Amino acid sequence: MKSNLAILSSDQKSIDFIKKNKLSNTLNLYANSSRNTEAAQAFCKSYYFNKYYGSYEDLIYDKEVDFILNFLPSGIKFEYIYLCLKNNIKVITDYPIISSSNDLEHFNELVESKLINNLFLINEINFKKLYEESTNQNAITYVKNFQYSNDFKNSLDTKDVLFDLCPDLFYLIYKYRNEKITVLIKDKSIDKLTNKINSLKCEIEINEQLKIKIMLKSNIFNTDSAIKSKEMSFDTNKTLYNSEDLNSFVNSKNSFENLSIFTYYPYKLFQEVLYE
Repeated sequence: MKSNLAILSSDQKSIDFIKKNKLSNTLNLYANSSRNTEAAQAFCKSYYFNKYYGSYEDLIYDKEVDFILNFLPSGIKFEYIYLCLKNNIKVITDYPIISSSNDLEHFNELVESKLINNLFLINEINFKKLYEESTNQNAITYVKNFQYSNDFKNSLDTKDVLFDLCPDLFYLIYKYRNEKITVLIKDKSIDKLTNKINSLKCEIEINEQLKIKIMLKSNIFNTDSAIKSKEMSFDTNKTLYNSEDLNSFVNSKNSFENLSIFTYYPYKLFQEVLYE
């Protein structure tokens, strides 16, 4: 019998992911949810789910749910990851997992309890590549200029250029976590409304063997140049680099160790140096 898959965010991204990775071949499209009951009902009918919910919490408390696909916005994603895992539901999600310092304690709880092994983090940008390149270098310059979302109309939609959009950098730092790491902040700009980082210049030294010069910037302050500078913007690669791991995750009854744990240490490190 197929395990039951539910989705928290009833949107096209979730359906595209299910189709692309042929999850309906191994999982039953059991339930979807939305904070708008009518929208959830229409989505359920369009994509042939068995049932729908007008509340994320109601779906999570359904004892028949085995897997949940969580593509909620980063600001609310972790609280539902936590709730799912505590209710013995396996979760498939995208980066970032953590979006605030308040998440750290609960994230560590999941790590220590091993529930984190029931969390699968999809990898569409090849997190490991930067680390693999670093093993043959003494210095790295990490420069990214991110385009502002939603036609630059709403500052509340701004992504944090460090915590939301640099998983490869976080993976690299995690791999060197047993080394003596120092972070020197040279310049930073934090949005007064959202408390998110708009720009950041810093240097990371890893045990005097590797130095990383980091320059990150959103285009929130210059929308004209942002629109024109597409070649400099961050563009997610749609290849799923851990597709074989995903298949193992959805077909295994056991817990599964994967990439998700790497976010904790670097997030904690940057929280300490940015807001000390």
